[in-house]
Amino acid sequence: MKRLATAILALCCSLATQALDRQQVLKVYNWGDYIGVGVIEKFEKWYQQVTGQSIKVSYVTYDYPEDYFYKIKNRQIEVDVFCPAEYLAERMMKHKLLMPIDTSFVSQGIPNYLHGTSPFIDNILQLIGEAQGINAKDYTAGYLWGNTGVLINTKYVKPEEVSSWGFLLDSKYRGKVIMKDSFSDVYNVLINYAFYDDIKSGIASRNLLAAYLTNRNIAIVEDLLKTARPQMKKFDVEGDKRLMAAGKEWMSVTWNGDAKWAIDEASDDTNLQYIVPIEGSDCWVDCWVIPTTCKNIKAASLWINFLCRPDIALSCMQETGYSSAIGTPEILQAVTNDSLPAINLSYFFGPEATAVHVDSVMYPTNDVISRCSFLRDSGDRQEVLREIWEKIKKKTIVDYWFYVFAGSVALLMIIITTLLLRQKKTTTIK
Repeated sequence: MKRLATAILALCCSLATQALDRQQVLKVYNWGDYIGVGVIEKFEKWYQQVTGQSIKVSYVTYDYPEDYFYKIKNRQIEVDVFCPAEYLAERMMKHKLLMPIDTSFVSQGIPNYLHGTSPFIDNILQLIGEAQGINAKDYTAGYLWGNTGVLINTKYVKPEEVSSWGFLLDSKYRGKVIMKDSFSDVYNVLINYAFYDDIKSGIASRNLLAAYLTNRNIAIVEDLLKTARPQMKKFDVEGDKRLMAAGKEWMSVTWNGDAKWAIDEASDDTNLQYIVPIEGSDCWVDCWVIPTTCKNIKAASLWINFLCRPDIALSCMQETGYSSAIGTPEILQAVTNDSLPAINLSYFFGPEATAVHVDSVMYPTNDVISRCSFLRDSGDRQEVLREIWEKIKKKTIVDYWFYVFAGSVALLMIIITTLLLRQKKTTTIK
């Protein structure tokens, strides 16, 4: 009995120690290549300064956050902080998988940087919150945002050739398109293309088309995908920007932040240009949330707050190429470059930003924003899309030109061999 009591006591001590240690660990799940250099280390140091306690960030990256949604839902992993797109955050709201951000740290004299997010971003997130009957700002904080377009190498493709998404259906570009491996974005691109005439005439709404995935609309997009599939050389999430920067690929359907990164990294003799075709595209916001699997809500809330600090937001922008959700004067001043054309960014930075000299790849113009739909969760229909996408990706594309070339070479060899044999036979007779 004494041994049993000792064992129980040891187990209790062990569990208590583990619980204590867990409060010194923050488990962060984020996209790959999606944070500023040294930000994690800076947070650990800052956390020590403002709380007097040590923290170690356990940082996990992914390419497909949907996979982690199911792991969180089924409580297969412990995640303290998660970075989903807004449509996935909405799905987490539907399943009651989010905890509110704890801002009680302000009572300790720690500034609340969450207030620095742009009203443009807050409004997008609030749309999904209202649908679930909650205040989205209590549960989400915008991180980075952008849109989907096409990045071209002007050595091979002229801008006017991709002014319409119809280029995806043109066999002229067979095997020349690197496709972003994100069907939510591709679906919105193609649904905008398919219903462009109805959108122009006011019969259809981009946002409604994005939100309600009917059987008819899914079938339309699937048919377009089948026609477009031969043009798709490969599917990628992170590597496409590096391939384009290398200067050997023709084009990539990608996100503007990856396009910005590739443009900046390309050599002087590689001219890359980012375009959002006339039919429009989608606009998305990645945000920080605290899942119900969180075991360290204090550190999770402070992480989200820290990532909203202007200097940290700028660091993440500079490293990733994406625009921060933060819309403070410090950000506006930092991104202003008088050598660039002036555009109206009052929708993001406020009425004082009607003529700002900034990079229009990072900050889309009003015209581009007006042609973008906003992503929403469509529940089980998202799984239908995923099944279609996986089937399209696995489809074998026959390279007819290869067979034509190979057949021509084989025929030429037969002709040459026949002529040589005849010549040899004639020489032998003589």
